[in-house]
Amino acid sequence: MITMKHHHFLLVSLPIQSHINPTFRLATRLTRTGAQVTLATTISGLKTLPSISGMSYHFFPGGGADGKLTSIQELKFLGSINLKELLLTKAKEGQKVDLLIYGLSLPWVAEVARDLHVPSALFFFQSAASFSVVYHFFKSDGGVGNSNIDLTGSIKVPGLPLLRYSEIPSFLIPTHRYAYVFQEHIDTLEKQPNSFILINSFDGLEEESIKSLPDHINIFSVGPLSSGETEEPFVIDTIQDSDRETYLRWLDSKREKSVVYVSFGSLVKLQKNQKDEIFQGLIESGYPFLWVIRNQGEDDEESRRYTAEGGGLIVRWCSQVEVLNHVAVGCFVTHSGWNSTVESIVSGVPMVGYPQDADQKMNAKMVEEVWGNGVKAVADGEGVVGREEMKRCLTVVMGGGEITRNCEKLKSMAMEAMSEDGSSHRNLNRFFQTLKLVSE
Repeated sequence: MITMKHHHFLLVSLPIQSHINPTFRLATRLTRTGAQVTLATTISGLKTLPSISGMSYHFFPGGGADGKLTSIQELKFLGSINLKELLLTKAKEGQKVDLLIYGLSLPWVAEVARDLHVPSALFFFQSAASFSVVYHFFKSDGGVGNSNIDLTGSIKVPGLPLLRYSEIPSFLIPTHRYAYVFQEHIDTLEKQPNSFILINSFDGLEEESIKSLPDHINIFSVGPLSSGETEEPFVIDTIQDSDRETYLRWLDSKREKSVVYVSFGSLVKLQKNQKDEIFQGLIESGYPFLWVIRNQGEDDEESRRYTAEGGGLIVRWCSQVEVLNHVAVGCFVTHSGWNSTVESIVSGVPMVGYPQDADQKMNAKMVEEVWGNGVKAVADGEGVVGREEMKRCLTVVMGGGEITRNCEKLKSMAMEAMSEDGSSHRNLNRFFQTLKLVSE
């Protein structure tokens, strides 16, 4: 990898776990180039971050007394002022920022960077397919300003299968409260003669989506930002890992590829009837299961019942990378968030997708129809995945065959992409060269 010893990179992220986790992983990757790296977020986000050699932290205002985010508008107003002051102060101190990398929902960061003549890049930590849909959606006649979109219809995006509007990222629908933010992202990128986007993906996985974008959109896949090693990267979570010894000992007692791991991310909270259906499907399938239920609280009795009756294990937290790489795990029942999808690909574990929101439905579609490393659970008319459907999905993914072979192939491709001479390392070097931070 190119050495960036005399450069200073500033990364800006929202404190939401699905944002700050991949941003922290990217920041850690950049420290390995020898660069000085600063990660900026709100004070609530900084509370969970560890000390890393070569990395410093900065917090900007944008929340209440506890530092939590209250609105995108407040963050834009206060954050813009704070970020400008930070960039000017660093320059006066002889620590000029050479590159500013910003995450989703923060298009104003690029405006500040442009005003101060600092190069910037969007870190789009979802898939290249998702970015392609966002770009083509807002650049087409059926963009966010068109309230007459037929939500029962379909959209054709180059390099992707035909997508129903119900399958595209939900934040693109005109009535979504954050649709305007993604419109601003595209507008901001279009204002620049050359735009730069870093993607948490790899060429072998999403080559067609990357090729579908116009030449002035310089997109660089630098993932997967999950190595598959149990000790790396740092797992950022507000819940203590007091369950770690318990779940590792439990996993160690199970046969290879026999356990179903169930987790729906940090934000999804299932209704009781849906949890009951999943539980019954797990019981009737006969597979031992490890299930993460974060917001137990009043559901403690319910969780104890699941554990006692089902022979599974319920925990409030676990290191997902560690669990997915355990030899006992044979399947991942997931909400199909991109971070979880990438971690599952890197670990070679097949997925049962139960997508809820954002880009999750499209991720689940790609897993089932394009990459072939899992299936999507089909909900009934009330949006509930029944026990019979859960049993069907588990039978398919735990049965080996083509899905298992595809998982092994994708894992190998991911590992190769992140090798010293892999495509993602080459892309990161090419990114530095394109920005003229280093000579060709």
